[in-house]
Amino acid sequence: MSYTSIATFLHDPARGLGTLDYAIQAARKWGAHLYVICAGIDSTDPGFYYAGAQAIAVQSNLEAAQIGATTLEQNTRARLAREDILWDVEAVTMMTGGLEPFLADHMRFYDLAILPLPYGDSGTMLDVAGFEACLFGADIPVLVVPDGKKGNLSMERVMIAWDDGAEALAAAKAAAPLATHAEVTDICLINPPQHGIDRSDPGGRMAQMLTRKGAKVQVTVAAQRQHDIAAQLLTRAKETGMDLLVMGGYGHSRLREAVLGGVTRSILRKAHLPVLMAH
Repeated sequence: MSYTSIATFLHDPARGLGTLDYAIQAARKWGAHLYVICAGIDSTDPGFYYAGAQAIAVQSNLEAAQIGATTLEQNTRARLAREDILWDVEAVTMMTGGLEPFLADHMRFYDLAILPLPYGDSGTMLDVAGFEACLFGADIPVLVVPDGKKGNLSMERVMIAWDDGAEALAAAKAAAPLATHAEVTDICLINPPQHGIDRSDPGGRMAQMLTRKGAKVQVTVAAQRQHDIAAQLLTRAKETGMDLLVMGGYGHSRLREAVLGGVTRSILRKAHLPVLMAH
């Protein structure tokens, strides 16, 4: 298995170009086809306007969004024309409410989505909507890239945050094409259950699965040293020089994550390295 088709979503000419550069590097390294959606989004609420002005305002806002999509498409095509990869670009214009259904329908035909960090300092609600549409609606793995992340797309050291859950398993399987070519894949467990099927060999079955695929695996079992597990995972990733963090997305209900936060949301806000998530 390998990534033969990857996709990314752009909506702001001032942001996302770093993610596009990263996606181009990924397509080249993996020999994949790159699909880019350039979206012009009308995020205004027609109900805000008084009745006489509503039709004019809606038309004006949609025209501005269309111009934004066209400009973004032209800039993206000019950028990709210099590259030696297979690619195609699609420009779309829509209201905010149409974004998630559109991405959920279109992205499901791709192996992987590459998107910016949705909860980072420069993240917007459109970034969050795009991330959730790909992860939940399209049900494909998402590789989120911190702002300014550049380089040679090194994936030599991979860390899998393992908790024996369905989401973590889906993420590990999605990361297998990268893990099998990495110098080391670290299966990291923090406070594994003392009573369970893997209590005598934490992470053993996951290690066996990846080893059979050709990965060079090590298992790390750690006590929880910080109140925030996300912070502990990121600290370990930094201390051990990891290039990629792999984890399941939203292990609790999405409502609980939205209200209380959680490991997923914290990682999507604070990550300093690329993170591959699946659900």
